[in-house]
Amino acid sequence: MFKRFFRKLDDFVFSGFFERHSNQKNNTNLLKLASIGLDYNYTTIYQKNTTNPISLLCDKYGSDKGSILEKGHPYGWPPHTYSDYYHLLFSSRRQHIKKVFECGLGTNNPNLLSSMGSMGKPGASLRVWRDYFPNAVIYGADIDRDILFTEDRIKTFYIDQLDPIAIKECWSSINEKNFDFIVDDGLHTFDAGLTLFIQSIDRLSIDGVYIIEDVAINDLIEYKKFFRNSEYEVDYVLMNRPDLPLSDNSLVVIRKRSI
Repeated sequence: MFKRFFRKLDDFVFSGFFERHSNQKNNTNLLKLASIGLDYNYTTIYQKNTTNPISLLCDKYGSDKGSILEKGHPYGWPPHTYSDYYHLLFSSRRQHIKKVFECGLGTNNPNLLSSMGSMGKPGASLRVWRDYFPNAVIYGADIDRDILFTEDRIKTFYIDQLDPIAIKECWSSINEKNFDFIVDDGLHTFDAGLTLFIQSIDRLSIDGVYIIEDVAINDLIEYKKFFRNSEYEVDYVLMNRPDLPLSDNSLVVIRKRSI
């Protein structure tokens, strides 16, 4: 009761100043926690690009990876800002990306874990990748068989991210290797992410990028433990948004060592 009162007081009298201050303090503390055991980090401060093609495609198809619009999304939470990072990563080589795989199509079945809600748009991010990478074939996989589909340059398959055998069978059905970009937008737990990674990393090309999305701080710490002294180059990307807590707006970015 008192929390609601002070939240309304903050909104109407102080324009949300105290909530913004609390979010900034929380984000700073989380960054310190996430940095434990790592010696290096850098901060990039940027202005929102309102013509970012990935963000525009996210709005077009209903993906929560990014947005330009402030409202009207088919999901009930603030959009992530991954599109800002992805466009920075791929803008100079969009034409050269030939194979993309994403785990997690965005089920709209509210009874399944990691559902996008009943208004969600299954396959939204696959369509984003297809349009952004004009020469790529996009492969997707999900545990919800009801949302699997085939479209121009899009193929989808069944997968259970917690079952190594099911993951192997999925890759056998896809029957492709040397992926330029692999995205884990599936169950969003450390166990699920690790299981998929172990069974999928051999499908990544030598200069490809493997990205795990929606990584909560506790899981990020577990990934750091797993990848410490590993054979991979790993970056932990924490993406702050104005006036919002960090929450799970973080990525684990993995590359094979080229030397």
